[in-house]
Amino acid sequence: MRLESVLITGTTSGVGRALLEHYVALGARVISVNRRRVPELEARYPAVRFEQVDVRSCEDVAGLVQRLAEAAELPDVFVLNAGINCVDNDESFELPVFHSVLETNLYGVLHFVAPLTRLPTGPSPRHVIAISSMASYVGNPYGLGYHTSKRALTACFDVWSKMYAGTDLVFQQVMLGPIRTAIYTMADKFPRWMSWIKDAFSGSLGGAARAVARLARTRRRKLFYPRRAVPLYLGMWLGQALVPGFFQGRATSAGTPRRGGRAARHASAMEKHG
Repeated sequence: MRLESVLITGTTSGVGRALLEHYVALGARVISVNRRRVPELEARYPAVRFEQVDVRSCEDVAGLVQRLAEAAELPDVFVLNAGINCVDNDESFELPVFHSVLETNLYGVLHFVAPLTRLPTGPSPRHVIAISSMASYVGNPYGLGYHTSKRALTACFDVWSKMYAGTDLVFQQVMLGPIRTAIYTMADKFPRWMSWIKDAFSGSLGGAARAVARLARTRRRKLFYPRRAVPLYLGMWLGQALVPGFFQGRATSAGTPRRGGRAARHASAMEKHG
Protein backbone atom coordinates (compact mmCIF):
# COMPACT_ATOMS: atom_id res chain seq x y z
CA MET A 1 0.00 0.00 0.00
CA ARG A 2 1.29 3.46 -0.89
CA LEU A 3 0.42 5.69 2.04
CA GLU A 4 -0.51 9.25 1.16
CA SER A 5 -2.62 10.51 4.06
CA VAL A 6 -3.64 9.60 7.58
CA LEU A 7 -6.06 10.97 10.18
CA ILE A 8 -5.12 10.46 13.84
CA THR A 9 -7.25 11.27 16.87
CA GLY A 10 -5.75 12.14 20.24
CA THR A 11 -2.28 13.37 19.24
CA THR A 12 -1.46 15.59 22.22
CA SER A 13 0.69 12.96 23.94
CA GLY A 14 1.45 9.27 24.27
CA VAL A 15 0.84 6.89 21.40
CA GLY A 16 -1.09 9.50 19.40
CA ARG A 17 1.82 11.94 19.57
CA ALA A 18 4.23 9.17 18.54
CA LEU A 19 1.96 8.33 15.60
CA LEU A 20 1.87 11.95 14.45
CA GLU A 21 5.67 12.21 14.58
CA HIS A 22 6.10 8.87 12.79
CA TYR A 23 3.79 9.71 9.90
CA VAL A 24 5.21 13.21 9.50
CA ALA A 25 8.66 11.64 9.20
CA LEU A 26 7.30 9.34 6.48
CA GLY A 27 6.12 12.35 4.52
CA ALA A 28 2.43 11.51 4.77
CA ARG A 29 -0.31 14.12 4.73
CA VAL A 30 -1.44 14.15 8.36
CA ILE A 31 -4.74 15.31 9.81
CA SER A 32 -4.61 15.64 13.59
CA VAL A 33 -7.91 15.62 15.50
CA ASN A 34 -8.01 16.78 19.12
CA ARG A 35 -10.63 18.12 21.48
CA ARG A 36 -8.53 21.18 22.25
CA ARG A 37 -5.94 23.20 20.37
CA VAL A 38 -2.27 22.62 21.15
CA PRO A 39 -0.28 25.66 19.93
CA GLU A 40 3.04 23.94 20.63
CA LEU A 41 2.15 21.08 18.29
CA GLU A 42 0.82 23.40 15.60
CA ALA A 43 3.99 25.47 15.67
CA ARG A 44 6.24 22.43 15.55
CA TYR A 45 4.40 20.71 12.68
CA PRO A 46 3.20 23.45 10.30
CA ALA A 47 2.52 20.93 7.51
CA VAL A 48 -0.01 19.03 9.64
CA ARG A 49 -3.68 19.90 9.33
CA PHE A 50 -5.07 20.36 12.84
CA GLU A 51 -8.80 19.92 13.44
CA GLN A 52 -10.42 20.84 16.74
CA VAL A 53 -13.22 18.28 17.06
CA ASP A 54 -14.72 16.62 20.12
CA VAL A 55 -14.96 12.92 19.22
CA ARG A 56 -17.74 12.57 21.81
CA SER A 57 -20.00 14.61 19.53
CA CYS A 58 -21.62 12.55 16.79
CA GLU A 59 -22.58 15.70 14.88
CA ASP A 60 -19.08 17.23 15.02
CA VAL A 61 -17.38 14.05 13.83
CA ALA A 62 -19.94 13.48 11.06
CA GLY A 63 -19.42 17.07 9.96
CA LEU A 64 -15.66 16.57 9.74
CA VAL A 65 -16.03 13.39 7.69
CA GLN A 66 -18.52 15.12 5.40
CA ARG A 67 -16.20 18.09 4.84
CA LEU A 68 -13.30 15.80 4.01
CA ALA A 69 -15.45 13.75 1.63
CA GLU A 70 -16.83 16.80 -0.18
CA ALA A 71 -13.30 18.17 -0.63
CA ALA A 72 -12.01 14.78 -1.83
CA GLU A 73 -9.59 14.80 1.11
CA LEU A 74 -10.58 11.61 2.90
CA PRO A 75 -7.37 10.00 4.19
CA ASP A 76 -6.15 6.51 3.33
CA VAL A 77 -5.94 5.61 7.02
CA PHE A 78 -8.03 6.57 10.07
CA VAL A 79 -6.19 5.83 13.32
CA LEU A 80 -8.82 6.19 16.05
CA ASN A 81 -6.58 6.53 19.06
CA ALA A 82 -8.21 9.09 21.38
CA GLY A 83 -9.11 7.68 24.77
CA ILE A 84 -8.96 8.04 28.53
CA ASN A 85 -8.71 5.75 31.55
CA CYS A 86 -10.39 6.80 34.79
CA VAL A 87 -10.93 5.22 38.18
CA ASP A 88 -14.68 4.59 38.31
CA ASN A 89 -15.05 1.69 40.73
CA ASP A 90 -13.09 2.40 43.90
CA GLU A 91 -15.06 3.08 47.07
CA SER A 92 -18.23 3.04 45.00
CA PHE A 93 -19.25 2.72 41.38
CA GLU A 94 -19.18 6.17 39.77
CA LEU A 95 -21.60 6.01 36.85
CA PRO A 96 -20.83 9.52 35.45
CA VAL A 97 -17.12 8.66 35.25
CA PHE A 98 -17.87 5.29 33.67
CA HIS A 99 -20.10 7.02 31.13
CA SER A 100 -17.47 9.63 30.25
CA VAL A 101 -14.91 6.90 29.48
CA LEU A 102 -17.33 5.14 27.14
CA GLU A 103 -18.16 8.44 25.44
CA THR A 104 -14.53 8.88 24.38
CA ASN A 105 -13.12 5.37 24.08
CA LEU A 106 -16.08 3.64 22.45
CA TYR A 107 -18.47 6.21 21.00
CA GLY A 108 -15.59 8.44 19.94
CA VAL A 109 -14.64 5.63 17.54
CA LEU A 110 -18.18 4.68 16.49
CA HIS A 111 -18.88 8.31 15.60
CA PHE A 112 -16.27 7.97 12.82
CA VAL A 113 -17.35 4.53 11.69
CA ALA A 114 -21.02 5.46 11.15
CA PRO A 115 -20.48 8.16 8.49
CA LEU A 116 -17.66 6.22 6.83
CA THR A 117 -19.94 3.23 6.23
CA ARG A 118 -22.47 5.51 4.53
CA LEU A 119 -20.05 6.91 1.97
CA PRO A 120 -20.02 5.60 -1.61
CA THR A 121 -17.53 2.82 -2.29
CA GLY A 122 -14.12 4.23 -3.11
CA PRO A 123 -11.55 3.10 -5.69
CA SER A 124 -8.88 2.18 -3.11
CA PRO A 125 -8.82 0.67 0.39
CA ARG A 126 -9.54 2.92 3.35
CA HIS A 127 -8.13 1.57 6.60
CA VAL A 128 -10.00 2.19 9.86
CA ILE A 129 -7.74 1.26 12.78
CA ALA A 130 -8.90 1.13 16.39
CA ILE A 131 -6.33 1.34 19.16
CA SER A 132 -7.49 -1.26 21.64
CA SER A 133 -5.78 -3.05 24.51
CA MET A 134 -4.78 -6.52 25.63
CA ALA A 135 -6.28 -5.44 28.94
CA SER A 136 -9.72 -5.82 27.35
CA TYR A 137 -9.26 -9.58 27.78
CA VAL A 138 -8.25 -9.24 31.44
CA GLY A 139 -10.24 -6.45 33.02
CA ASN A 140 -9.48 -4.06 35.83
CA PRO A 141 -11.75 -3.82 38.87
CA TYR A 142 -10.86 -0.13 39.30
CA GLY A 143 -11.34 0.98 35.71
CA LEU A 144 -14.50 -0.73 34.53
CA GLY A 145 -15.18 1.89 31.87
CA TYR A 146 -11.81 1.34 30.19
CA HIS A 147 -12.18 -2.44 30.18
CA THR A 148 -15.79 -2.29 28.99
CA SER A 149 -15.05 0.23 26.22
CA LYS A 150 -12.09 -1.73 24.86
CA ARG A 151 -13.90 -5.04 25.02
CA ALA A 152 -16.91 -3.61 23.18
CA LEU A 153 -14.63 -1.96 20.63
CA THR A 154 -12.90 -5.26 19.96
CA ALA A 155 -16.26 -7.00 19.49
CA CYS A 156 -17.45 -4.33 17.02
CA PHE A 157 -14.28 -4.40 14.94
CA ASP A 158 -14.22 -8.21 14.91
CA VAL A 159 -17.67 -8.08 13.28
CA TRP A 160 -16.91 -5.24 10.87
CA SER A 161 -13.61 -6.75 9.72
CA LYS A 162 -15.57 -9.77 8.48
CA MET A 163 -18.67 -7.92 7.35
CA TYR A 164 -16.69 -5.52 5.14
CA ALA A 165 -14.06 -8.02 3.97
CA GLY A 166 -13.32 -7.49 0.30
CA THR A 167 -14.68 -3.93 0.24
CA ASP A 168 -12.86 -0.61 0.33
CA LEU A 169 -13.28 -0.41 4.13
CA VAL A 170 -10.61 -2.35 6.04
CA PHE A 171 -11.37 -2.57 9.78
CA GLN A 172 -8.30 -3.34 11.89
CA GLN A 173 -7.19 -3.29 15.51
CA VAL A 174 -3.93 -2.84 17.34
CA MET A 175 -4.06 -4.58 20.72
CA LEU A 176 -1.56 -2.75 22.91
CA GLY A 177 0.07 -4.27 25.95
CA PRO A 178 2.01 -2.25 28.54
CA ILE A 179 3.38 0.92 26.92
CA ARG A 180 5.32 3.54 28.83
CA THR A 181 2.71 6.29 28.78
CA ALA A 182 1.39 8.44 31.62
CA ILE A 183 -0.96 5.72 32.79
CA TYR A 184 1.69 3.01 32.82
CA THR A 185 4.18 4.94 34.91
CA MET A 186 1.70 5.13 37.82
CA ALA A 187 3.05 1.96 39.36
CA ASP A 188 0.78 2.03 42.42
CA LYS A 189 -2.06 0.85 40.23
CA PHE A 190 -0.68 -2.68 40.51
CA PRO A 191 1.06 -4.73 43.18
CA ARG A 192 4.81 -4.08 43.12
CA TRP A 193 5.60 -7.55 41.84
CA MET A 194 3.24 -7.06 38.92
CA SER A 195 4.89 -3.77 37.97
CA TRP A 196 8.29 -5.45 37.99
CA ILE A 197 7.01 -8.15 35.67
CA LYS A 198 5.34 -5.64 33.36
CA ASP A 199 8.63 -3.75 33.08
CA ALA A 200 10.10 -6.76 31.32
CA PHE A 201 7.21 -6.93 28.85
CA SER A 202 6.60 -3.26 28.11
CA GLY A 203 6.89 -1.66 24.68
CA SER A 204 7.88 1.81 23.56
CA LEU A 205 5.84 4.63 22.10
CA GLY A 206 7.90 4.52 18.91
CA GLY A 207 7.42 0.78 18.66
CA ALA A 208 3.66 1.18 19.04
CA ALA A 209 3.58 3.80 16.26
CA ARG A 210 5.60 1.56 13.95
CA ALA A 211 3.25 -1.34 14.70
CA VAL A 212 0.25 0.74 13.65
CA ALA A 213 2.02 1.78 10.45
CA ARG A 214 2.88 -1.85 9.65
CA LEU A 215 -0.72 -2.91 10.12
CA ALA A 216 -1.95 -0.12 7.85
CA ARG A 217 0.10 -1.55 4.99
CA THR A 218 -1.82 -4.83 5.13
CA ARG A 219 -5.40 -6.10 5.32
CA ARG A 220 -4.62 -8.04 8.49
CA ARG A 221 -7.42 -7.76 11.06
CA LYS A 222 -5.46 -7.58 14.29
CA LEU A 223 -1.94 -6.98 15.56
CA PHE A 224 -0.58 -7.39 19.10
CA TYR A 225 2.18 -5.10 20.38
CA PRO A 226 4.45 -5.83 22.09
CA ARG A 227 4.01 -9.46 21.13
CA ARG A 228 6.07 -10.63 24.10
CA ALA A 229 3.34 -9.25 26.39
CA VAL A 230 0.75 -11.78 25.18
CA PRO A 231 1.92 -14.51 27.64
CA LEU A 232 1.80 -11.92 30.44
CA TYR A 233 -1.85 -11.09 29.80
CA LEU A 234 -2.67 -14.77 29.37
CA GLY A 235 -1.16 -15.35 32.81
CA MET A 236 -3.14 -12.45 34.26
CA TRP A 237 -6.30 -13.86 32.71
CA LEU A 238 -5.64 -17.26 34.28
CA GLY A 239 -4.79 -15.67 37.61
CA GLN A 240 -8.00 -13.68 37.59
CA ALA A 241 -9.98 -16.81 36.72
CA LEU A 242 -8.35 -19.15 39.23
CA VAL A 243 -7.11 -17.06 42.18
CA PRO A 244 -9.73 -15.35 44.39
CA GLY A 245 -8.88 -11.71 45.02
CA PHE A 246 -6.14 -11.63 42.35
CA PHE A 247 -6.58 -7.85 41.96
CA GLN A 248 -7.79 -7.20 45.50
CA GLY A 249 -6.64 -3.90 46.97
CA ARG A 250 -4.92 -3.96 50.38
CA ALA A 251 -6.17 -2.26 53.51
CA THR A 252 -5.36 1.40 53.99
CA SER A 253 -2.48 2.43 56.23
CA ALA A 254 -5.04 3.13 58.94
CA GLY A 255 -6.14 -0.48 58.79
CA THR A 256 -9.63 0.21 57.45
CA PRO A 257 -10.48 -2.15 54.59
CA ARG A 258 -11.50 -0.48 51.40
CA ARG A 259 -12.34 -1.72 47.95
CA GLY A 260 -9.60 -1.00 45.44
CA GLY A 261 -7.40 0.97 47.82
CA ARG A 262 -4.68 1.53 45.24
CA ALA A 263 -7.04 2.98 42.71
CA ALA A 264 -7.99 5.92 44.91
CA ARG A 265 -4.42 7.22 44.69
CA HIS A 266 -4.52 7.63 40.94
CA ALA A 267 -5.30 10.70 38.95
CA SER A 268 -8.96 10.67 38.02
CA ALA A 269 -8.18 10.76 34.32
CA MET A 270 -5.07 9.48 32.60
CA GLU A 271 -3.92 8.78 29.09
CA LYS A 272 -4.86 5.33 27.90
CA HIS A 273 -3.13 2.10 26.78
CA GLY A 274 -1.61 -0.88 28.39
